[in-house]
Amino acid sequence: MEEQLHPNSNQPTEIVRPASGGAVKVKGAGLFRRRWPLFLGLGLLTLLTIAIITFFSVNAALESKYAGKIEPGVSISGVYIGEMTRDEAKAAVFKQLEGYTQKPVVLGFQDKEWKPTLEQLGVTINLDASLDKAAAYGKSGDFFKDMRLFKLLSPEVHNLPLEMQMDETKLNTYLEGVSQSLRIETVEPTVALNPEGILVTTEGKEGFNVDEEGTFAAIKANLTSLVPTSDNLLKVHSVPPVITTQEVTDFKASITPVLSGPVTLSFKDKTWTFDQKTIAAQVKINRSTDKKEPRHLSYTFETAYFEKFVNDLGPKINQEPKEAEVGWVDNKVGFTKPGLNGQFLVLPRTLDTLNAAFNSTDPEKRKVALAVDVKEPALSSDHPEKLGNFELVGEGVSQFAGSAYERATNIKVGAKYLNATIIKPHSVFSFLDSIGEISQKRGYVEGYAIMADQTVPDVGGGICQVSTTTFRAAFFAGLPIVERNAHIYRVSWYEEMGEPVGFDAAVYQPGVDFKFENPTDYYMYVTSGIENGRLYVRIYGNKTPNQKVELIQQPITNVTLPPPDRTEVDPKLAPGQRKQVDSARKGLTTGITRVIKVDGQEIKRSTFGTRFKEWPNIFKVGPTPKPDPTKAPADPTKPADNTQPPGTTAPANAPTTPPAGTTAPAPKPTTPAAPTPKP
Repeated sequence: MEEQLHPNSNQPTEIVRPASGGAVKVKGAGLFRRRWPLFLGLGLLTLLTIAIITFFSVNAALESKYAGKIEPGVSISGVYIGEMTRDEAKAAVFKQLEGYTQKPVVLGFQDKEWKPTLEQLGVTINLDASLDKAAAYGKSGDFFKDMRLFKLLSPEVHNLPLEMQMDETKLNTYLEGVSQSLRIETVEPTVALNPEGILVTTEGKEGFNVDEEGTFAAIKANLTSLVPTSDNLLKVHSVPPVITTQEVTDFKASITPVLSGPVTLSFKDKTWTFDQKTIAAQVKINRSTDKKEPRHLSYTFETAYFEKFVNDLGPKINQEPKEAEVGWVDNKVGFTKPGLNGQFLVLPRTLDTLNAAFNSTDPEKRKVALAVDVKEPALSSDHPEKLGNFELVGEGVSQFAGSAYERATNIKVGAKYLNATIIKPHSVFSFLDSIGEISQKRGYVEGYAIMADQTVPDVGGGICQVSTTTFRAAFFAGLPIVERNAHIYRVSWYEEMGEPVGFDAAVYQPGVDFKFENPTDYYMYVTSGIENGRLYVRIYGNKTPNQKVELIQQPITNVTLPPPDRTEVDPKLAPGQRKQVDSARKGLTTGITRVIKVDGQEIKRSTFGTRFKEWPNIFKVGPTPKPDPTKAPADPTKPADNTQPPGTTAPANAPTTPPAGTTAPAPKPTTPAAPTPKP
């Protein structure tokens, strides 16, 4: 009897084994119930052991079955080679390749077709490498993962690509050959100007070319299937023109204004026309087929031709303004010619308007009037007010009654030429210019005049009375005196009416002049005439309001006595004839002062100084007669029949009065004896 503890009790269990070897009897309460889990665990362990042994036995059997074969479910480019040996798989793939290598693909375009071989396509199949990959498939190195039974329980399908080597250069070369055979070149549109200046365009045409990248990809994809295809694998794409139809349309719209018709220039009654041919000749069309350029059509419009054309019109248009000519009209100052406006072409404004015309489609706006600036002359008949009011502004008077015929004649002739002299604004009046040449052909006669310190006959003696009277008129008009020269000696003619000593002006022609200025913006004129043995010179112009001119006699100083009498032989006198031509005068220094006042306020003071030279009595005598040998000489002891020698004439006028026509202008130190005085 054995005694054991029941698994669920601390009480021993008695096991009785019969001697005969019969069934074991357990004595003790609950012995079996206490030990049944042990029996169950032993059973399960046994079953597990059996299962494992069975699994490995089956797996070993399967491994034996598939040893040296490719895993089930494996294909190469669609050719199933699973459960095959390497040789069987190779044969299967070779069978699939039969006929494929010679015509693997078809390339076609329109009526052309190409069926290249794999060699032409640059393709080399590496079947061994493909089989190596197929044989290695399913062998990861993981014991459990690589167990055959597991692979069968969860089978996988795997299609391996056929290992190929592609010579892309060879493939591209082949495709380039195909491209050359089917390529249709793109035709770009054209735009040009014909000889008549008309825009001519041609349409572009699409080109075609092989899409080498697309074709290459299609061939490569097809080769991996190992199945010849009748599908056309040639990919062809269109090549549109770089210059689009829209660009041509836009360009035509942009250039249309320039070529929309002629452009005309006009000025008054003159017209110049640029026809379309001329305009188009200045247009340059720029065309580019560079895809990188943002614009492919443009034009430039050269303006140099038009600028030169307009500039050359300048000499035909430009003219300086011409002042109206002023003269005596109906016994008064008026316009003898109306004057002419100046006009000058303005190039910049004309060109701006011209450029705008070229860019307009409006025919009216393509007519351009030249831009011309008009400049009025300083004096125009349209503005008679610019001549002035012609009020009496100054008067000069001198008396010449009692003068010799020659002197009186010359005074009258000089006054005639001085009369109606017109003086422009801001100009200088010249006495000698106003009376013109002093000559016999103009009406002057010969009288006595002073040449240096000689009294000689000369044409125009007495003209200094006209210049002196003009000086007096300018003096009282308050006009600026530009040039005034005193006589060489004191002349009583200019003091006949009580005028101050030295109120005179001598002239020579040529050389010494009397001048005054017209400082106003208006015209002046001079009149002169004879009235009752007096000479009047009047100056007319715009009078300064409330102007008054005062004359002040300066003291007489530095008085010197006359020199001794002087006798001169005159071949024109008869032998023995004697004639007094000039009277003795004292020398002196004096002057006159002019004071100009406006509204009682002095605005200017000027002094005109004079130095009169002392002067002798001058006598002219005829040449001494030659003795007559047939006559006895006269007895000097016998008295004459009268107190005056035969053949002599009495002195003209009083000793202080000069002979007719013998006023004496004072010579300048640098003036030679040649000039002819016109006293």
